[in-house]
Parts: sequence; structure tokens; C-alpha cells
Amino acid sequence: MIDVTKGLIGEMGYTGVTLDRISAEAGVAKSSLLWHFDSKEMLLAEAAISLFQEIEEDLHPGSLAGLAPVERMDKLFDKVAEYFTRNPESKGVVLALLFSDGLPPEVREHIRAGWDAHVRAIVAGMEGSGVAVPPEMARVLLAVMHGCYCHWYANGRSEPVARYLAPARELFVAWLERGKTGKR
Repeated sequence: MIDVTKGLIGEMGYTGVTLDRISAEAGVAKSSLLWHFDSKEMLLAEAAISLFQEIEEDLHPGSLAGLAPVERMDKLFDKVAEYFTRNPESKGVVLALLFSDGLPPEVREHIRAGWDAHVRAIVAGMEGSGVAVPPEMARVLLAVMHGCYCHWYANGRSEPVARYLAPARELFVAWLERGKTGKR
């Protein structure tokens, strides 16, 4: 159901996805979807958040062993750029849900928990690199990436998202470099 929903979001955008369409594509009764996810909003949030988990898996500390801090940060930005390019609607789904009036509290909490998991993945991914990234800085990094996404999407996605992320990459790489010398 999640994979079908992700595919439909990519194909039709957030507003085009309906429970009836998900039900028909997945071959599952609409009532079953509602039983498992409680609402369309929760299903959409789960689908979008599951896409973010792909990045988290790639940032597992074991997969980054032996990489310098800057190489780890570069890998993070590369994965985010690949993710946004492959799934341009997913971040928009989460933001649209987050700013919707009447969003059920459990969906908002699910989104918050997903973002907290991203922060933990960034912190864990940088552990052992010689430069620690505290949770507060990981939250700033996540917010900057979201902002870059919004600018890229608002500008029609005509240029590679990596171009929008490049200044943020440079900023955080410089921050890491200063951290290695003890200057912050």
C-alpha cells in the first residue's frame, strides 16, 4: 500500500491521490486502508516519510566508516539531492499536510517523529568522524534542506536541485572544517 501510494504521489501529485485510487491500484478495499492508517492524511504521511527513511539507511554509521567529516556531509547532500530529484512531490506532501487546517494530531505527531528520526540519523551519521554534529545543528541542517527544496520546487524544478543545495553544502562543509580546527 505504501509503495502504491508513493507511486501515485509521484505520478499524480498530492492533490490527485485519493483513497479510491490507492484502493484500486493496490487491490485493497478502501475500508482496509482506513483500518490500517485511520485516514488518507496518515497514509500519505507514512508514504512520504518512508521515502525519507531511504536517506537514513544510506547514512547508517557503518556505511560511513572511514569517511572524513566533509565526505560524510557530501554524501548526505548527494543523497538528499537524489531523493528530491527522484521524489519531487514527497517533501511537498509532508509540508502540505503539516500546514493543513484540521490535520489530525496523530498525523502531525507522525511527521514530527519522522523529522526527529532524520535529526538522529544525521547526528549518528557524523559520529566517529572526528567532528560531532549536535542535534541542534542537525535540526538547522534539516531546516535549510527543506528551504532549498521549497525554492527549487517553487521555481519549477527547471534546474537540478543540487544547484539549490550547493550554498548550504558549502556553508555546512565550512562549519565542519572550522570544527576540526576547534574554531566555531
